[in-house]
Amino acid sequence: MMDQDLSQLVNKIEDAISSIIIKATTEIPNDLSDLINKSLKAEVSEIPKSQLKLILENFEYAAENKIPICQDTGVLNFFIELGSDFPLISDFKDIIKKVIQKTTETIPLRGNSVDPITNENPENNIGENYPPIYLKIKNNNDTLKITVLPKGGGAENISKLFMLNPSEGLEKLQDKVINVIKNAGGMPCPPIIIGIGIGGDASYCMKLAKEAILRPINKRHIRKDVACIEIELLEKINKLNIGTMGLGGKITCLDVHIEIAMRHPASYPVGLIIQCYAHRYASFEINKEGEVAYDT
Repeated sequence: MMDQDLSQLVNKIEDAISSIIIKATTEIPNDLSDLINKSLKAEVSEIPKSQLKLILENFEYAAENKIPICQDTGVLNFFIELGSDFPLISDFKDIIKKVIQKTTETIPLRGNSVDPITNENPENNIGENYPPIYLKIKNNNDTLKITVLPKGGGAENISKLFMLNPSEGLEKLQDKVINVIKNAGGMPCPPIIIGIGIGGDASYCMKLAKEAILRPINKRHIRKDVACIEIELLEKINKLNIGTMGLGGKITCLDVHIEIAMRHPASYPVGLIIQCYAHRYASFEINKEGEVAYDT
Protein backbone atom coordinates (compact mmCIF):
# COMPACT_ATOMS: atom_id res chain seq x y z
CA MET A 1 0.00 0.00 0.00
CA MET A 2 1.30 3.47 -0.94
CA ASP A 3 2.18 6.00 1.77
CA GLN A 4 -0.65 8.25 0.57
CA ASP A 5 -3.14 5.41 0.88
CA LEU A 6 -1.88 4.60 4.38
CA SER A 7 -2.24 8.25 5.36
CA GLN A 8 -5.85 8.27 4.14
CA LEU A 9 -6.52 5.04 6.05
CA VAL A 10 -5.15 6.60 9.25
CA ASN A 11 -7.38 9.65 8.76
CA LYS A 12 -10.43 7.42 8.39
CA ILE A 13 -9.47 5.51 11.53
CA GLU A 14 -9.08 8.77 13.47
CA ASP A 15 -12.49 10.01 12.30
CA ALA A 16 -14.09 6.68 13.23
CA ILE A 17 -12.53 6.67 16.71
CA SER A 18 -13.83 10.19 17.27
CA SER A 19 -17.31 9.10 16.15
CA ILE A 20 -17.49 6.13 18.52
CA ILE A 21 -16.26 8.21 21.49
CA ILE A 22 -19.03 10.71 20.83
CA LYS A 23 -21.59 7.93 20.39
CA ALA A 24 -20.48 6.00 23.47
CA THR A 25 -20.61 9.02 25.76
CA THR A 26 -23.91 10.44 24.50
CA GLU A 27 -26.00 7.42 23.45
CA ILE A 28 -27.10 4.15 25.02
CA PRO A 29 -27.32 0.92 22.96
CA ASN A 30 -30.87 0.00 21.97
CA ASP A 31 -30.79 -3.33 23.81
CA LEU A 32 -30.07 -1.55 27.09
CA SER A 33 -32.85 1.01 26.61
CA ASP A 34 -35.27 -1.80 25.78
CA LEU A 35 -34.29 -3.72 28.92
CA ILE A 36 -34.68 -0.70 31.18
CA ASN A 37 -38.12 -0.08 29.65
CA LYS A 38 -39.02 -3.69 30.47
CA SER A 39 -37.64 -3.20 33.99
CA LEU A 40 -39.88 -0.16 34.40
CA LYS A 41 -42.93 -2.24 33.52
CA ALA A 42 -41.84 -5.05 35.85
CA GLU A 43 -41.12 -2.80 38.83
CA VAL A 44 -43.99 -2.37 41.31
CA SER A 45 -42.67 0.18 43.82
CA GLU A 46 -43.23 3.83 42.89
CA ILE A 47 -39.85 5.16 44.06
CA PRO A 48 -37.69 2.91 41.83
CA LYS A 49 -40.21 3.36 39.00
CA SER A 50 -39.71 7.13 39.17
CA GLN A 51 -35.93 6.66 39.05
CA LEU A 52 -36.14 4.38 36.02
CA LYS A 53 -38.31 6.99 34.26
CA LEU A 54 -35.69 9.65 34.98
CA ILE A 55 -32.95 7.39 33.63
CA LEU A 56 -34.85 6.89 30.37
CA GLU A 57 -35.56 10.62 30.08
CA ASN A 58 -31.87 11.33 30.63
CA PHE A 59 -30.90 8.87 27.87
CA GLU A 60 -33.27 10.59 25.46
CA TYR A 61 -32.14 14.11 26.34
CA ALA A 62 -28.44 13.24 26.03
CA ALA A 63 -28.91 11.60 22.61
CA GLU A 64 -31.01 14.48 21.25
CA ASN A 65 -28.60 17.17 22.44
CA LYS A 66 -25.34 15.25 21.88
CA ILE A 67 -24.17 15.77 25.44
CA PRO A 68 -22.71 13.21 27.88
CA ILE A 69 -25.22 10.89 29.53
CA CYS A 70 -23.42 11.24 32.87
CA GLN A 71 -21.18 13.91 34.35
CA ASP A 72 -18.66 11.12 34.93
CA THR A 73 -17.60 10.43 31.35
CA GLY A 74 -15.40 7.66 32.67
CA VAL A 75 -12.12 6.07 31.69
CA LEU A 76 -12.15 5.36 27.96
CA ASN A 77 -11.21 1.68 27.61
CA PHE A 78 -10.26 0.64 24.07
CA PHE A 79 -10.51 -2.92 22.76
CA ILE A 80 -8.68 -3.44 19.46
CA GLU A 81 -9.20 -6.50 17.26
CA LEU A 82 -6.50 -6.30 14.61
CA GLY A 83 -6.60 -8.60 11.62
CA SER A 84 -3.22 -10.13 10.79
CA ASP A 85 -3.68 -9.08 7.15
CA PHE A 86 -4.80 -5.51 7.84
CA PRO A 87 -2.33 -3.18 6.06
CA LEU A 88 -1.69 -0.96 9.06
CA ILE A 89 0.19 -2.91 11.73
CA SER A 90 1.40 -0.31 14.19
CA ASP A 91 1.16 1.12 17.67
CA PHE A 92 -2.34 2.61 17.89
CA LYS A 93 -1.62 4.47 21.12
CA ASP A 94 -0.58 7.70 19.40
CA ILE A 95 -3.66 7.67 17.14
CA ILE A 96 -6.02 7.06 20.06
CA LYS A 97 -4.40 9.67 22.31
CA LYS A 98 -4.54 12.28 19.55
CA VAL A 99 -8.26 11.69 19.01
CA ILE A 100 -9.05 11.61 22.75
CA GLN A 101 -7.36 14.95 23.32
CA LYS A 102 -9.41 16.50 20.51
CA THR A 103 -12.78 14.97 21.48
CA THR A 104 -12.25 15.85 25.15
CA GLU A 105 -12.44 19.49 24.07
CA THR A 106 -15.20 19.18 21.47
CA ILE A 107 -17.82 17.02 23.25
CA PRO A 108 -16.65 18.04 25.95
CA LEU A 109 -15.52 15.27 28.29
CA ARG A 110 -14.55 15.65 31.94
CA GLY A 111 -10.83 15.26 32.52
CA ASN A 112 -10.45 11.87 34.19
CA SER A 113 -6.71 11.20 34.01
CA VAL A 114 -4.98 11.91 37.32
CA ASP A 115 -1.32 11.23 38.14
CA PRO A 116 -1.33 8.65 40.98
CA ILE A 117 1.71 10.24 42.66
CA THR A 118 1.26 14.00 42.23
CA ASN A 119 -2.58 14.00 41.83
CA GLU A 120 -2.16 16.42 38.92
CA ASN A 121 -4.89 16.30 36.26
CA PRO A 122 -3.94 17.46 32.74
CA GLU A 123 -7.69 17.61 31.92
CA ASN A 124 -7.16 15.86 28.56
CA ASN A 125 -7.91 12.19 29.41
CA ILE A 126 -4.46 10.99 28.35
CA GLY A 127 -1.19 10.39 30.16
CA GLU A 128 1.32 7.75 31.20
CA ASN A 129 0.01 4.26 30.34
CA TYR A 130 -3.41 5.85 29.83
CA PRO A 131 -6.02 5.21 28.50
CA PRO A 132 -6.27 1.41 28.88
CA ILE A 133 -5.84 -0.29 25.50
CA TYR A 134 -6.36 -4.03 24.96
CA LEU A 135 -5.09 -5.65 21.76
CA LYS A 136 -6.18 -8.94 20.21
CA ILE A 137 -4.74 -10.28 16.93
CA LYS A 138 -7.17 -12.11 14.62
CA ASN A 139 -5.50 -14.54 12.22
CA ASN A 140 -6.51 -14.69 8.55
CA ASN A 141 -8.45 -11.45 8.84
CA ASP A 142 -7.97 -8.13 7.02
CA THR A 143 -10.12 -5.81 9.14
CA LEU A 144 -9.60 -3.60 12.17
CA LYS A 145 -12.29 -3.35 14.87
CA ILE A 146 -12.10 -0.86 17.73
CA THR A 147 -14.55 -0.70 20.63
CA VAL A 148 -14.62 2.03 23.28
CA LEU A 149 -16.07 1.43 26.73
CA PRO A 150 -16.31 4.51 28.99
CA LYS A 151 -16.06 3.18 32.55
CA GLY A 152 -17.33 5.35 35.39
CA GLY A 153 -15.45 5.55 38.67
CA GLY A 154 -18.32 4.76 41.04
CA ALA A 155 -19.02 1.34 39.54
CA GLU A 156 -15.31 0.65 38.98
CA ASN A 157 -14.66 1.13 42.70
CA ILE A 158 -16.70 -2.00 43.42
CA SER A 159 -14.38 -4.18 41.31
CA LYS A 160 -12.88 -7.15 43.14
CA LEU A 161 -10.29 -9.86 42.62
CA PHE A 162 -10.87 -13.12 44.48
CA MET A 163 -8.19 -15.79 44.77
CA LEU A 164 -10.35 -18.68 45.93
CA ASN A 165 -9.41 -22.09 47.24
CA PRO A 166 -9.36 -24.40 44.19
CA SER A 167 -11.13 -27.17 46.11
CA GLU A 168 -14.21 -25.01 46.75
CA GLY A 169 -13.86 -22.12 44.31
CA LEU A 170 -16.95 -22.80 42.25
CA GLU A 171 -19.04 -23.37 45.41
CA LYS A 172 -17.93 -20.07 47.00
CA LEU A 173 -18.05 -17.97 43.83
CA GLN A 174 -21.70 -16.93 43.96
CA ASP A 175 -21.63 -16.09 47.67
CA LYS A 176 -18.54 -13.90 47.17
CA VAL A 177 -20.14 -11.95 44.32
CA ILE A 178 -23.49 -11.53 46.09
CA ASN A 179 -21.81 -10.24 49.27
CA VAL A 180 -19.95 -7.58 47.27
CA ILE A 181 -23.17 -6.39 45.63
CA LYS A 182 -25.04 -6.45 48.96
CA ASN A 183 -22.37 -4.36 50.70
CA ALA A 184 -22.11 -1.92 47.79
CA GLY A 185 -25.79 -0.99 47.91
CA GLY A 186 -26.43 2.06 45.73
CA MET A 187 -22.75 3.03 45.26
CA PRO A 188 -22.35 1.60 41.72
CA CYS A 189 -25.58 3.34 40.55
CA PRO A 190 -27.82 0.31 39.97
CA PRO A 191 -29.39 -1.27 38.06
CA ILE A 192 -25.99 -2.68 37.23
CA ILE A 193 -24.43 -5.04 34.72
CA ILE A 194 -21.92 -7.54 36.08
CA GLY A 195 -18.91 -8.99 34.30
CA ILE A 196 -17.12 -11.98 35.82
CA GLY A 197 -13.90 -13.62 34.70
CA ILE A 198 -13.17 -17.11 36.00
CA GLY A 199 -9.77 -18.72 35.58
CA GLY A 200 -6.55 -17.56 33.99
CA ASP A 201 -4.47 -15.68 36.54
CA ALA A 202 -4.90 -12.60 38.73
CA SER A 203 -4.61 -10.13 35.85
CA TYR A 204 -6.24 -12.14 33.07
CA CYS A 205 -9.45 -12.90 35.00
CA MET A 206 -9.99 -9.15 35.47
CA LYS A 207 -9.53 -8.59 31.74
CA LEU A 208 -12.03 -11.37 31.03
CA ALA A 209 -14.51 -9.74 33.40
CA LYS A 210 -14.25 -6.42 31.59
CA GLU A 211 -14.62 -8.11 28.19
CA ALA A 212 -17.71 -9.93 29.52
CA ILE A 213 -19.47 -6.59 29.98
CA LEU A 214 -19.24 -5.99 26.22
CA ARG A 215 -21.33 -9.04 25.40
CA PRO A 216 -24.83 -7.98 24.24
CA ILE A 217 -27.48 -7.81 26.95
CA ASN A 218 -29.36 -11.09 27.57
CA LYS A 219 -26.93 -13.09 25.41
CA ARG A 220 -25.97 -16.13 27.44
CA HIS A 221 -22.60 -17.87 27.42
CA ILE A 222 -22.32 -20.58 24.76
CA ARG A 223 -21.59 -23.20 27.44
CA LYS A 224 -24.77 -24.21 29.25
CA ASP A 225 -23.05 -24.80 32.59
CA VAL A 226 -21.63 -21.26 32.51
CA ALA A 227 -24.96 -19.81 31.33
CA CYS A 228 -26.69 -21.48 34.29
CA ILE A 229 -24.37 -19.66 36.73
CA GLU A 230 -25.16 -16.36 34.98
CA ILE A 231 -28.91 -16.92 35.36
CA GLU A 232 -28.66 -18.10 38.98
CA LEU A 233 -26.60 -15.05 39.98
CA LEU A 234 -28.96 -12.65 38.20
CA GLU A 235 -31.97 -14.09 40.02
CA LYS A 236 -30.26 -14.08 43.43
CA ILE A 237 -28.98 -10.51 43.10
CA ASN A 238 -32.42 -9.24 42.10
CA LYS A 239 -33.81 -10.69 45.34
CA LEU A 240 -31.56 -8.43 47.44
CA ASN A 241 -34.05 -5.52 47.27
CA ILE A 242 -31.28 -3.01 46.59
CA GLY A 243 -33.14 -1.74 43.55
CA THR A 244 -32.64 1.24 41.27
CA MET A 245 -30.07 3.69 42.73
CA GLY A 246 -30.19 1.68 45.98
CA LEU A 247 -33.75 2.80 46.76
CA GLY A 248 -35.27 -0.68 46.89
CA GLY A 249 -37.20 -2.67 44.33
CA LYS A 250 -37.08 -5.73 42.12
CA ILE A 251 -34.43 -4.60 39.63
CA THR A 252 -30.90 -4.38 41.04
CA CYS A 253 -29.06 -6.10 38.19
CA LEU A 254 -29.84 -6.04 34.47
CA ASP A 255 -27.57 -8.89 33.45
CA VAL A 256 -24.63 -11.09 34.47
CA HIS A 257 -22.00 -12.15 31.93
CA ILE A 258 -19.22 -14.65 32.62
CA GLU A 259 -16.11 -15.46 30.58
CA ILE A 260 -13.76 -18.30 31.47
CA ALA A 261 -10.19 -19.46 30.92
CA MET A 262 -8.17 -22.48 32.00
CA ARG A 263 -6.43 -22.03 35.36
CA HIS A 264 -3.46 -23.37 37.32
CA PRO A 265 -4.38 -26.35 39.55
CA ALA A 266 -3.31 -24.42 42.66
CA SER A 267 -5.24 -21.22 41.86
CA TYR A 268 -8.90 -20.27 41.38
CA PRO A 269 -8.90 -16.59 40.35
CA VAL A 270 -12.19 -14.75 39.89
CA GLY A 271 -12.44 -11.18 38.61
CA LEU A 272 -15.53 -9.03 39.22
CA ILE A 273 -16.23 -5.86 37.21
CA ILE A 274 -19.37 -3.78 37.79
CA GLN A 275 -20.93 -1.47 35.22
CA CYS A 276 -23.51 1.17 36.18
CA TYR A 277 -26.89 1.65 34.47
CA ALA A 278 -25.23 4.00 31.94
CA HIS A 279 -23.68 1.12 30.03
CA ARG A 280 -21.96 3.07 27.27
CA TYR A 281 -19.98 1.51 24.46
CA ALA A 282 -19.62 1.78 20.69
CA SER A 283 -17.47 0.22 17.98
CA PHE A 284 -16.55 0.35 14.33
CA GLU A 285 -14.89 -1.96 11.84
CA ILE A 286 -12.78 -0.86 8.88
CA ASN A 287 -11.47 -3.04 6.05
CA LYS A 288 -8.26 -2.64 4.07
CA GLU A 289 -10.11 -0.61 1.41
CA GLY A 290 -11.03 1.96 4.05
CA GLU A 291 -14.75 1.11 4.22
CA VAL A 292 -16.11 1.80 7.70
CA ALA A 293 -19.09 0.09 9.34
CA TYR A 294 -20.44 1.16 12.74
CA ASP A 295 -22.21 -1.16 15.17
CA THR A 296 -25.77 -0.04 15.79
